[in-house]
Amino acid sequence: MRTVPVLKSPEAVDAWLSNAGWYPGRRCDDLAAAEAASVLKDFRDDGGNLDVIAPALEFLREHVGLVAPRHASTEDRVEFYPRLMYRGAAEDVQELADGLGKKVFPVAHDTYDGGTVLMDEAGRFFYLHHSGEYFLGNDKYSALMSYSRGYPLEHAEDYYA
Repeated sequence: MRTVPVLKSPEAVDAWLSNAGWYPGRRCDDLAAAEAASVLKDFRDDGGNLDVIAPALEFLREHVGLVAPRHASTEDRVEFYPRLMYRGAAEDVQELADGLGKKVFPVAHDTYDGGTVLMDEAGRFFYLHHSGEYFLGNDKYSALMSYSRGYPLEHAEDYYA
């Protein structure tokens, strides 16, 4: 997870996202709605239940469809699409939500590790990875700066209700 260029400021985050096609005021409402509906079906098919939550939908409306490289020389990238990255992930997502005492919704994933970035109802960001559940930050900027620094990340358990 350490291959994203280390983002040390909100301006660096904006630059990284801008290189992927983001710009202030970007709106992709139809794509966000279609992607949210698709992942809801995927969760049902995986035996889970998921609700779209307002903070995640707002984030997706602005960022859905972006693909940002994690490392320039590989296909390793962050894709801003809500996805179920492996069979049985619905159960792991539900465990995170239960622990937090809040609904969560996926907003991005990385292609190399198959980790998933999720938001909760309070607008906080978490990272679900095969090595565990992690807290990324209270907002987009702190989350992406934390993600870019890599391990060690704070354990999500520290944020359980």
